[in-house]
Amino acid sequence: MAELEIKALKIVKKQLLSEKKQAAKREKRVYRWMDRQPERRQMLDRKLLAFRVARETAGKTAGWLRAIRQAAGVRVEDVAERLGVSRWEVFRREKAEETGSIQLGSLRRAAEALDCELIYALVPRQGTLETMAAEQKAAREQEWKAAGKKKLAAAKEREEAVLEEIDWKAAMRRVFRRKLRAAGVRVR
Repeated sequence: MAELEIKALKIVKKQLLSEKKQAAKREKRVYRWMDRQPERRQMLDRKLLAFRVARETAGKTAGWLRAIRQAAGVRVEDVAERLGVSRWEVFRREKAEETGSIQLGSLRRAAEALDCELIYALVPRQGTLETMAAEQKAAREQEWKAAGKKKLAAAKEREEAVLEEIDWKAAMRRVFRRKLRAAGVRVR
């Protein structure tokens, strides 16, 4: 019987150690990911530098499809043939790009028909990802502080309401009178 209990204890101990190791691994993964966040932001900032420069030098272009097609001297008929669509569809896609309603897949196929490559990126309007992350963190901290103050104010209101409900002043007087009487002081 004692041997069974010892074996059971060993199994439980082994299971607990295994679970503890797995939890430690999970925590390590989370911390590792969190530790790498600044590195990843810096790496993305370096990669996005070229896009920020391109945005500044490109200025405002109504539509890249039409601009590239005309600059390269490619006829609408040639693009339509490569895409397998009508001339009208090529013009429609160019217009859709100008208005911002083109789908990414259509834009990619049109770029390939022009023997170009579509490069897609999200670039911060101002500053870098580091500055964006710092601003977001500051905003979150302000929200947390405001929420904390709101919770404290609500708790204080509840406490005051409860104290008023139980008439705490009269209760305190009764307690003091009792204590004073127990100490031998005459109280009315």
